[in-house]
Amino acid sequence: MTAPLASLLDRWSADLLPKDPGRLVIPGPARAITIGGLALRAGGSILVVAPGERLAEQLVEDIALFIDDVTFLPAWETLPFEHVSPNAGTMALRAKARHRLRQGEPGSVIVGSVRSIIQRLSPSSPDPIVAKEGDEVGFDRLVRKLDSIGYSRTDRVEARGEFAIRGGIIDVFPAQADEAVRLDFWGDSVEDVRVFTVGDQRSVDKAPALVAYPAKEFRPGPDERALARELAGREPWAAATWDRIAEGLHFPGVESWMPWLADDRTLVHELPAGASMIVLDPARVKDRAGDLAKEEADLADALAGTWGDRGPDVGSHPALFLDLETPAEPGRLIEAPPLPTGPTDQTIEVIGLDAVPGDAESVAAGLGHLRGRGFDVIVAMDGVPAADRVAMLLGESGLDIPVAEHHTLGGSTVLSEGIQIGRAHV
Repeated sequence: MTAPLASLLDRWSADLLPKDPGRLVIPGPARAITIGGLALRAGGSILVVAPGERLAEQLVEDIALFIDDVTFLPAWETLPFEHVSPNAGTMALRAKARHRLRQGEPGSVIVGSVRSIIQRLSPSSPDPIVAKEGDEVGFDRLVRKLDSIGYSRTDRVEARGEFAIRGGIIDVFPAQADEAVRLDFWGDSVEDVRVFTVGDQRSVDKAPALVAYPAKEFRPGPDERALARELAGREPWAAATWDRIAEGLHFPGVESWMPWLADDRTLVHELPAGASMIVLDPARVKDRAGDLAKEEADLADALAGTWGDRGPDVGSHPALFLDLETPAEPGRLIEAPPLPTGPTDQTIEVIGLDAVPGDAESVAAGLGHLRGRGFDVIVAMDGVPAADRVAMLLGESGLDIPVAEHHTLGGSTVLSEGIQIGRAHV
């Protein structure tokens, strides 16, 4: 699959790369194309840190207009100390992003909010189960693997993170995916892989492979179980919980105990050789990281009375949110504020359209002026109906721009997908 605006990156010249190592001013509307351009020339993967969760999710959608290899790293929707497990889809997407970062593919981009980036990493592997037609994976072995990464066995697959067995068939709904997959076995060999609909359970199209990321992010292994046994003696206020973890039991909210059993590591510590890190709006990111640490400390203070007389002192508990660290090696970090702070700051320039918003004739005139100066004009909209209507209105105002799914070099286009800027689709 080719991103709709991939051809624009061919115009991304070397003079747009940061001249001052470690700093490049990137206004909000230019973030997606700038990160796409940097990815095109990157020697490794890129980790992008955004101040907020919604901004990170929106930025992934925008970057996907320019490059194909972009992955979202969501944050848990649960609070520290909350005895509720995060959504299986959230945990699987986190595993997928972590796996992609570890692979270090040149040009791959992983985007997360500061909340998701500074969360303590699980010691459990994020690697997926992969099975394609012709693979000798072992029927029983695959069942055991699915169980080991947190998939629930059911009679009928209906939700993410479930699998079912019917004769020589294994149905799986990958926790990170939108479609369920059916594997038909001949002995221990995968004979057929198809997508199926959970509503009527009917097989539909061929699928290239089953790719199932872990449905549970924290799965205590031998080391964590041994540590839990030690904690049962050192921290008797939670002895019943330590015993359950030591026995290898998984229960709702086990993730809230992960900070006691995991090293002080965040995703930044897993940056592979050649990977780089971009911090968008670093001042806001720093402030948000501080807020998260304070909120966790306030929660611990409020809950301390419920931990009993032998519970940990306030402030002595291991934190879920750690400090935001950055790569120490030169050239691996780019701080990207939205506004320059001095005349020497290198800035990606963004200019507005000289037109009256909502006035088709004025917009057509402004776009026509740009075309007259040799610009290719791309009008990116939210959906095919919107693209068709805008093309019609511009045509009625004397500006003929065709509708297309992808932009090609050397022409103006109305696209059915757009970059999101706040509530507007531009």
